[in-house]
Amino acid sequence: MAVALIKRIKAESAVIVVPDDARISRRADDLAYFLGVGATRLVELPSRPEPDEALFQPKSRERRAAALERLLRDKKTSAIVVTSLAALRQFIAPAAEYRARALHLEPGAEIAWDDLLARLVAIGYRRVETIKGRGEFAVRGGTLDVWPATETGARRLEFDGERLERVGVLELADGRALESTDDVRLWPWAEILDDPTTRAAVVKRVKEKGAKEYAKSGGDLPDTWAGYAYETTLLDLAGKGALLVLDGEEPAPAAVLDEAAAKPAGEVVEVVPRIAPLAMTEEALRKAVAAHPFIVLGERAAKWLPKPKKSIDLAGQELTIETGRTGRVLEQAKTWVERGDELCIVTAKRSRIAGHLRALGLEPKKGSNVYVDRGALGRGFSLPKQGLHFICDAELFGEAATAEDVLPSFEGEPITLKELAPGDYVLHAVHGLARYGGVREETILGEKRELIELSFAGNDRLLLPLSAIDVLSRYESRATGVVVALAKMGDAVEQKRSAARR
Repeated sequence: MAVALIKRIKAESAVIVVPDDARISRRADDLAYFLGVGATRLVELPSRPEPDEALFQPKSRERRAAALERLLRDKKTSAIVVTSLAALRQFIAPAAEYRARALHLEPGAEIAWDDLLARLVAIGYRRVETIKGRGEFAVRGGTLDVWPATETGARRLEFDGERLERVGVLELADGRALESTDDVRLWPWAEILDDPTTRAAVVKRVKEKGAKEYAKSGGDLPDTWAGYAYETTLLDLAGKGALLVLDGEEPAPAAVLDEAAAKPAGEVVEVVPRIAPLAMTEEALRKAVAAHPFIVLGERAAKWLPKPKKSIDLAGQELTIETGRTGRVLEQAKTWVERGDELCIVTAKRSRIAGHLRALGLEPKKGSNVYVDRGALGRGFSLPKQGLHFICDAELFGEAATAEDVLPSFEGEPITLKELAPGDYVLHAVHGLARYGGVREETILGEKRELIELSFAGNDRLLLPLSAIDVLSRYESRATGVVVALAKMGDAVEQKRSAARR
């Protein structure tokens, strides 16, 4: 339903709200499949963890920093955001302020050294002796090492006085600057962008005496206090025309907030005073939702939601079939096909079910009501009234596929070790057709390595590092009774022509 509406109204942006952070990635994978949306438009925004949760969610800040950069860097967003109810209620910095505080440095630029360091600290970067992760910087003479909030690696900035001479990729293992880059963009690492105006807002809104004195003293403002600094939410960033999809039944959001606030503090001595988290109230959230085109997915909507203008019962059902038993799952699916229903099989492992489909007469062909597509879905479902059924890897193999499982390979059907048995034929991207012999462990230069054993024509053998499995794809002849000839190593071009003729 959500996918149909996004396409029908041609929504430039949309916010998909799931019950909790744990479901964000799975829902994003589902949307990527049904919408055909590239990674550049889908944004996964988890909630900002509370202080007692942050220790157990070390990657949460990295995920939020990357998501906020993609949402806030442009004046108008066209993103499809997948987020949780908790994240929807949290306050964040206004986009204009976020962009204004970011740093963009190119060789030849001049900037006062003390001013640069002060600006880094103000947007959340922490000075250390040696950087080890995002949001850290280190100074050695006229050299600044920094790991940008949204980059996968660190950068080294070399200055001559106040002039930036070079930006290079920093190799943390040995501290060397590798290839030069054209520039570096330092987006905020903190969610509270500290300045006199922001600090004054925090001091004014915080009620607890100890916290108010702490804020006045100039201490670092923790991200969890963002609700005391700003009044902007994700819905403000998305714009009034953004489609809002509330996916799943949820209790009134205030209950979630009250539960967290009610946790006993115990005897813990805290450097930063604990204050009650500040988020949108139930009434404010209801009004914000009502200001957008919205749909609610689920049998019963939470009481705090505004009443939808129209209700549609699709009579959708979860599949009640035995999972992980490929043959039995497809036998059940055959009964749907025989009564005239449409069957859609979405899998990252098409080659593994090819034999079952042939045996059951379910091979997709022109005019049939069976469709097989490569993709990743969290779970299958049925729409009996519409005569439509989806099954995926969760039902077929007992484990759902992820977006990474369907990344494109060199050619043919991408494979994993789980899909291979000794004696299977595979195509090597460089050398052509080979026979898979299994995985064996070898010691190379004192280090144990897992290697894939491949046999080619004659006595040619190849031991391929397990990390290079992407150069292999499954080989399946299009004709029966054909003797398969292995390629000689290096003979990939001729082998591919031969495979195409078969």
